Amino acid sequence: MSRNACTSSSSLHPRRSALVATVATFCLALAAAMPAQATPRALVFEPYTLQTRAHGAIPAEIAVLEVPRRHSEPDGPRMGLKVVRLRATGGNGRSAPVVYLAGGPGGSGIDTARGPRWPVFDQVRREADVLLLDQRGAGLSEPPPECPHETRFDDGQPLQRDAALAALQATAAKCVEFWRQAGVDLGAYTTAESADDLDDLRRALGVPRISLWGMSYGTHLALATVRLHGKDLERVVLMGTEGPDDTLKLPLSSDALLQELTPLARRDGFYDLAGSAKRVLQALREQPRQGRSRMHDGRQVTIGEFDAQILIANALGQRHTQQWLPLILREAERGNYDPLADLVLIVRAQFAQYPAMGLAMDVASGQSPQRLARVEAQARESLFGDALNFPFPAIGNGLGLADLGESFRGPLRSDVPVLFISGTLDGRTPPANADALRPGFSHGRSLLVRNASHHHELWTGNPAIARSIVDFLAGRIVNDAELDVPPPVFATSNSGLLGSGAR
Repeated sequence: MSRNACTSSSSLHPRRSALVATVATFCLALAAAMPAQATPRALVFEPYTLQTRAHGAIPAEIAVLEVPRRHSEPDGPRMGLKVVRLRATGGNGRSAPVVYLAGGPGGSGIDTARGPRWPVFDQVRREADVLLLDQRGAGLSEPPPECPHETRFDDGQPLQRDAALAALQATAAKCVEFWRQAGVDLGAYTTAESADDLDDLRRALGVPRISLWGMSYGTHLALATVRLHGKDLERVVLMGTEGPDDTLKLPLSSDALLQELTPLARRDGFYDLAGSAKRVLQALREQPRQGRSRMHDGRQVTIGEFDAQILIANALGQRHTQQWLPLILREAERGNYDPLADLVLIVRAQFAQYPAMGLAMDVASGQSPQRLARVEAQARESLFGDALNFPFPAIGNGLGLADLGESFRGPLRSDVPVLFISGTLDGRTPPANADALRPGFSHGRSLLVRNASHHHELWTGNPAIARSIVDFLAGRIVNDAELDVPPPVFATSNSGLLGSGAR
């Protein structure tokens, strides 16, 4: 009997009433045998100023939520999670507090509200209290020490997949050993532990239910909480859905997105974006090329096919890189690899280090055998191979990190009301993720945002997006809908490209 079956009625989908009775009897016996769940301390909020980047200083409150490092050991070591509360400025007082869950894993919920997405937070707090949570190991919530070991690639050599993977695996192994020597309990950094943190937060607030609002990885955490604590949730908003078995992305989603962007790029004079990507990859397969990065003081780098596969597959997913891509590829076809060098060096640098929380969380969520087989099959067909997920899942092999298992990744059924918000140009969490989950939610609603990627326009590109979030969390009727945001405007000159890179 899994823990999930006893902790959340929303995860049970029995076929026979006799089975329901048997499960209920077993759960009662199990509950009697288990130690009582420790009651978390009530939160003590203090005045706090949320200093936004463009909307001034916002009066708020801050507290520390004390949680067990391992919820299976309630009397063991503890950690403190920072929570900022934005008091409701309106509403009828009946809406559950809304907990915002940032992406990553490793993003800061507190920091997200400081940036260009603040207007949406401001609208949500007109109906309910909003709690900005820095998840365990992220932001202000006791992140583990930074690993001193890094992977550095030779600028004079093109990136080779197998050699790069071996180097990254070696660095990851050194980092895991460093963290263990430093006393870091890497097994404490799983999505299941964070889901239990959310229930502790609810109880520390002294409320019967909370609502969740997540973006990207935050939706993965929200869905785990639906599975484990669904009876204590009022409503859930998922922006860019990452399902329980979506940690590995489907490679052909990049190929499909390239085809969708191709007609949009024609308006700005790029008449064959998909063909351009194929030709550049073919040229680099035949012979690596060199480029000098203006963003890196003229640093020269040798670029190979795998460099470009990683770059293009990931650039397709978000607007700020989508806008550069056609020009970068056109310049490369003309023999100018300098703009490509800018992004190649950025991508390589992102592989230098892995934070403990993010690495442990992703490895623990893992993938089912069925998902892995599907990903591997698509990688053989994709223009980009397995570059979209690189270096996962292989980087986790042999590290001894936790794996949450198939019950965590299995199908999810729930009667918790959920609003799925997806962008048609999102290459990180495509609409297909939400479409696959939707049948399991008897009170699910979908908002499809045409031309939105995995970026700010999924939040602020159309005022109706925020209105839908607010109405849904307030309990008002929200129907399935489709909205438009302006399509990307592509850079058409080197000066425009350089300006984009400086932002």
